[in-house]
Formats: sequence, C-alpha cells, structure tokens
Amino acid sequence: MDKRVVTWRNRSIISLIFIAILLPFFNKYFLIISLILILISGRKILLRIIFTGPGNRKPTLNSEHYQKEIINIMGNEICYHHHFQNNKSDLIVFLHGWQSSSSRFENRMNLFRERGYHTIIMDMRGHGDSSATYEWTAGKVINDIKEILKLYHDYPINYVHFYGHSLGGFVTLGLQHERHTGWWKSKIRTIILESPMTGYSPILEEMSGKLRILVPYMRKLSLHGFNKLHPEVGGINWEDIDVPNWGIPSSPTLILQSRDDNRLGRIHYDMLLKNDFSFESHLIESLPHSGNQYNEERDELIVDWIENPRY
Repeated sequence: MDKRVVTWRNRSIISLIFIAILLPFFNKYFLIISLILILISGRKILLRIIFTGPGNRKPTLNSEHYQKEIINIMGNEICYHHHFQNNKSDLIVFLHGWQSSSSRFENRMNLFRERGYHTIIMDMRGHGDSSATYEWTAGKVINDIKEILKLYHDYPINYVHFYGHSLGGFVTLGLQHERHTGWWKSKIRTIILESPMTGYSPILEEMSGKLRILVPYMRKLSLHGFNKLHPEVGGINWEDIDVPNWGIPSSPTLILQSRDDNRLGRIHYDMLLKNDFSFESHLIESLPHSGNQYNEERDELIVDWIENPRY
C-alpha cells in the first residue's frame, strides 16, 4: 500500500484533539496553544474526508468468460479482468463508479464481447479485489489503468474505446487530456459515458454538507493535496479538475444519462453538454444511477452504437 502524503491516521488526529483538550487543565495560558491544536486537527479531519477511499466494497467479477489478473503498481495490487478474442479486434476499456466494481459490468461487457470486441475492466483502488489506498484520488486510478494498458501494447488491437460510468466517466474524461499518453491514445475511436461525473466542484460542495462556508477552504486543501500527491502534473488549478480542463473527448461520444439521477443529479450532465465536441446524448427515464446492471433501453442504445458506428 502506498504511503500517506497529506493525511494523518485517525489515532494521530484523536491524540492531538485529546492533548488540546487537556492542556488548559494544566495551565490556563495553554489555552491559545490548545486552540491552535484544535484548528490543526480540524484541518487534518477535512483532509481525511477529502481523500478517503470508499467505505464499502462490491465483489469482483467472477465469470468463466473473463480472466482475472493482478498487477502490482508501486506496492498496490490492482485487480482487472479481460477477454481477448482469437482475432485482431477493437478493445473496449470499462471503468466503473464509486463503490461499484467489475462485477456490476458483466452484462454491458458481454454486449461487446459477444460482438467480437476485446474487453478489459479494472477494479479501482479500494474496490473489488484491488488494494485499498490511504489517500484516494482519480489521478491514481488514471495511472493504474495506464499501467495495465502498457501490458497490451503488442496485442492484436485495432482501435480502443472507453466506457465510463459515474466516477468511471470522470476517469474516462481525464484520460482524454493531452498530459496522458500511451500507445492507446492515438487509437481511441469512441467514448461512452453513462451518467458521468464531470467535475469535482459539485462533489466538494456535497462533502461540505450544510457547512458551505467551508467550501473555499476545502478547495484550498484539495489543491494542496492534489499537487503533493501528483507532482508529475506540474501544478493543478481548480479549473483543471472540472471539465473542460479536466478532459474532453476528441472522438465521437455516446452519453447515456439517467433522466432522474438520484446520485449526481443533472449538474454534471449539464456541465458536459456546454462544451463543443461530437456527441450523441440520451436521457433515459428507466435508467437508475446505481443498480443498473441490466437496463433494456440503455442496452438497446449501446447495441445500436456498436452495430451502426458514428465514425
């Protein structure tokens, strides 16, 4: 497991709070020091909230059609599943959402596998059978999928397609940014986004709950953490973690949006559609944000996209 960079362990935070409470009892002049320690504790708590990984895990994929692999990436075991056809074909890369896993995608993967596509899906860090991580970021997930794709440079692959749901949509969009490179980048043919997350701003506001006054400070903490965790980016501004700066497709894109999205609402969808790129969009009344392994209306649109290419 990777080391902590910007957060403290729970016991360290609790110990600091305990010391802050006790100090004034020894000497009233320690009250100012106590208040400083409480402020430091509050900062560390907010950082834990911002960078903590998922609390629940769904099981990983278990299917005779897909081979399970484990890759070690800087001390983290990342699980993924794949099916490669016997002939040269296109590859579709699936990216699941927050607190989901590869097992929730088998039906959608089969739509492509049965039509001759190579398929890969990864359990994100903290999901399925992949290692947890002390400080979770979408940037780490992007690096993980890039490392997996490196393994298939010489495979019989024509073009590459990405399918991202919810947080997986955010990762998919991020991969489109010019900072991310690899053999697969010039081969991207199409993108499918299902009820995608498209920016970090609405998520941070949700984290703040009723304490919206903390949002500017949480933004500052977030940027500090992102830049310490990802120095390779060369300095992240707040605009860089929302579309379009985060990433916008340059390939034909199919957007399958839950009409009544009870998790992300419509704000992420609206943010995406404000940008200039080639897309086909569908608001699907029968499609929930979660629990959507099977949805006839969505699947019919996917099959039409496969069998009637827009490129």
